[in-house]
Amino acid sequence: MEGLFKLLADLAKKKVSDLHIFPGEVSFIRKNGVLEALPGISFTEDEVKKFILQTSTPRAREILGRSRQVTYAFENAAVGRFRFSVFFAKNTFGAAIRLIPDKPPSLLELGLPEVLKKVLAKPAGLVIVGSPSGHGKTTTIAALLGFINAHFQKSIVTVENPVEIRFRDEMSAFVQRSIPLDVANFYEGLVEAYRMYPDVVMTDSINYADAFDQALFLCESGCLVIAATDGGNCQQILERLIYARPKEARDMLRGKLASHLTMIISQRLAPRQDGIGRLPVFDILVNTAQVKTLIKNENLVMLRSLQEQDQASGMQTCDRHLLTLAQKNVIAPGTAISLADDPQEMQMRFAKR
Repeated sequence: MEGLFKLLADLAKKKVSDLHIFPGEVSFIRKNGVLEALPGISFTEDEVKKFILQTSTPRAREILGRSRQVTYAFENAAVGRFRFSVFFAKNTFGAAIRLIPDKPPSLLELGLPEVLKKVLAKPAGLVIVGSPSGHGKTTTIAALLGFINAHFQKSIVTVENPVEIRFRDEMSAFVQRSIPLDVANFYEGLVEAYRMYPDVVMTDSINYADAFDQALFLCESGCLVIAATDGGNCQQILERLIYARPKEARDMLRGKLASHLTMIISQRLAPRQDGIGRLPVFDILVNTAQVKTLIKNENLVMLRSLQEQDQASGMQTCDRHLLTLAQKNVIAPGTAISLADDPQEMQMRFAKR
C-alpha cells in the first residue's frame, strides 16, 4: 500500500486536484481541470480494497457495505488531507480522490469584491455559492468562513459531506459535522444546528427542498447561512431553486428569498493564459431593493441587465469578468468566448477591438 500513499504524496506536490482509481484499469489524474491518464499505473482489486480499509473509519465502512457508496475525508500528516468518494461498479470498489488544500485563500486572493466583507458582517441572511463540480465553490466558502473566523466572534456550525478544510478557532468557534458520519443528512444537520444556537451556519447543499426550507428558517431565526449549490449563473441558480417547487409553493418561496437573500456568488474556473493553473471567474448578485422587487414579481429575466448596470453595488456578470480578464491578458480570448454565457456577444466584443 506504500505505492498508493506515495502516489498521493507526489500528486499533492504537483498540485493535482483528483486521482481516479479502479482495479485493473489505468489510473487517471485531473490537473487544472484536464483529465490525464497515468500510463503503467494501475492497482489490483486487493490493493484498492486495502487502501479503502486503511483510509476509512468503521462507520464509513459500515455505510459502504450497506449503501455501496460513501464519501469521507482522510488525513495523513506526511501526505495531506483528501476527500474519498468510494463507489461500487463492475462488482468491485473504485475511488475518486480529491486533494483538500491545507488553508483557504483570502477574499483578496480570490478577487472577490469588497462588498462581500459587509455582507459577512451582517447578523443574518442567506449567501449562496454555486459552481459546477470541481470549480471551486468549496474553496470560496472556506475563504468566507476564514474571513469571519479572523474578524468576528461567532459560533459557527458546518454541515458538510464530508468535512473538508478543518478550521482552527481564531476569533470564532467552530463545530464541523460530517455527513453521514456525524449526522444522517443535510436536513437533520440543519435542524440540529438550530438547537446549538449558532451565529453562522454553513451547509454543503441546499439542493433538497427540506434542507433549503430549514436554511431559510435559520435565516428567519437570526443566523447568517452560507449555502452551496450547483452551477449556472445567478439567475439560473434562483430559477432552479424556485421552479423545483410545486407551482403553489413558489410565491411563498420567492417572498422568503426576497427577504433573506443577501448575495449569490456563482463561479467557474478558467485556465490562465500563462499556463499556471486556473482562476475563478465570478457572477455576483447582491440583493438590492431592485433585486428584491424582481424576485417578488417573478421577473428574474431582468436580473442579468441589472447586474451589468449596478456594478457600484458589487454586482457583475460572469461575461463582464471574463472580458476584463481577457483584456488584461490573464486569460486568452478563446477561453473567454468558450466560458461566456453569451459566446456570440463575447466574440463580437473582441471583434470590435
